[in-house]
Amino acid sequence: MLPTALVHEIDRLLKQGELSHRKIAARLGVSRGVVSAIAKGRRGLYGKESDDEPRSLTPTLPPARCPRCGYRIYPPCLVCCARDAAAAKSARGN
Repeated sequence: MLPTALVHEIDRLLKQGELSHRKIAARLGVSRGVVSAIAKGRRGLYGKESDDEPRSLTPTLPPARCPRCGYRIYPPCLVCCARDAAAAKSARGN
């Protein structure tokens, strides 16, 4: 979901009428469909409130090489975790 401030900025730029939908989308990093939906009134002027707290999926460590597979990852290595889960599932016979 888009931040509320971004949705209001799209609406403000649309009301100014100086930029095309394509240019607004490129400037703000959203799809043209979102800009078009706001312009046509199919999407309300709502969004998520921005939170300054880091998300749980935000990497807290720099990327590193996994010692097992060698991929460049943010620890823990999800590639190895997925492979381990698949191996365990096939060992159970599922």
